[in-house]
Amino acid sequence: MISKLRDESGSAIVEFVALAIPLFIPIFIYLNSFASVSANEAIVRVMAREGVRAYAASDSDHSGRVVSEQAIVLIAQNLGLTSKEINTIDVNYECSRLPCLSANSRIRLTISYIDSRSHRTIEASAQENISPWK
Repeated sequence: MISKLRDESGSAIVEFVALAIPLFIPIFIYLNSFASVSANEAIVRVMAREGVRAYAASDSDHSGRVVSEQAIVLIAQNLGLTSKEINTIDVNYECSRLPCLSANSRIRLTISYIDSRSHRTIEASAQENISPWK
């Protein structure tokens, strides 16, 4: 009976579990947070890229902004943003020439929104060059 009490064959496993679990829990929390932030950044990159494409494919600057903003809202809804997050979307257009859709122009679209879970501002930009033959 005493020899069984002095047997230390399973103590390494117990020590490993006792030390590893407190170290692994923060790592799992960090990885989960990182995955969430990465997913949000991917969503806003898609919105920026498709929004600037919709703008560049339109016939005029006014219709380009309208179509671009409609595309951004539709993409945001389809990619799972909440209505609260959609209401925080900020869209900024920068054009190298006026009107934006003139030949050899460059349109840069910057989108940001506030993530409702982390309250962090997520931002991305995309740009499109207008053909010199437009």
